[in-house]
Amino acid sequence: MKYKAVIADVDGTLFPPSEMPSPKPSEKLIEAVKKVTEMGVAFSIASGRSLSWVEEIIRGFDLKTPIILDNGARIYDCKNKKYIWESLLSKETAEKVLSVLKKDKTLRVYIADDDERLSGEAKITKWKISKILVLGVTPAKADKLYKELKMIPYIHATKSVSGTGEKSQSVHVTNFDATKQVAVGKLLEILRLRKEEVIGIGDSYNDFPLLMASGLRVAMRNAVPEIKEIADYIAPSYEEEGVVEVLERFIIK
Repeated sequence: MKYKAVIADVDGTLFPPSEMPSPKPSEKLIEAVKKVTEMGVAFSIASGRSLSWVEEIIRGFDLKTPIILDNGARIYDCKNKKYIWESLLSKETAEKVLSVLKKDKTLRVYIADDDERLSGEAKITKWKISKILVLGVTPAKADKLYKELKMIPYIHATKSVSGTGEKSQSVHVTNFDATKQVAVGKLLEILRLRKEEVIGIGDSYNDFPLLMASGLRVAMRNAVPEIKEIADYIAPSYEEEGVVEVLERFIIK
């Protein structure tokens, strides 16, 4: 199969999981991405992050292909610097989510509102919310929150590994049709490609939709078991530049 696009997750795939803005890609990664794009293969990312937190990636890779942000809630056109698709939470739905999260005063809740990271409902002015995010929780608390939140209608809730240590997990809430799978489908329509022509690379729970939307499903060696179970190929970890190995094995050769 000749693959025509690669869509990679960010945290735990291109870089170590982190709550900080993405760093500049390594020279090895930049060179590999440059080679595949020169071969006519589109390279994109599908991340739970918002635009301001992936700007170094856009610049480092000199991305021209649209990218998927906010866990599938938005698609951003890197070339023309504008959003070309989005699915936002309604005010009513966002309020229901926040009412659940308010019960635990220890939670660090962030709201992606018009591409800003805002902490606290009082600062919301436009209610143009792409994602509500809880950062820095234990796996047990992430499971508990996930089970509570998924009972709310018209949302999509998912867990992700977003750091290291005991409190390494996060919980993302987006609109019901804002998933990486839906967004990949929209992106493929834009690129006029078929699912079979796409390589999807990920490591965490929120990458399940990304891999399900891809022809070749790649899990990182550091991926959670649920992602490895559906993978066609297990790549080296992010510490070993696994994405570079995937590009070399399946495209550059």
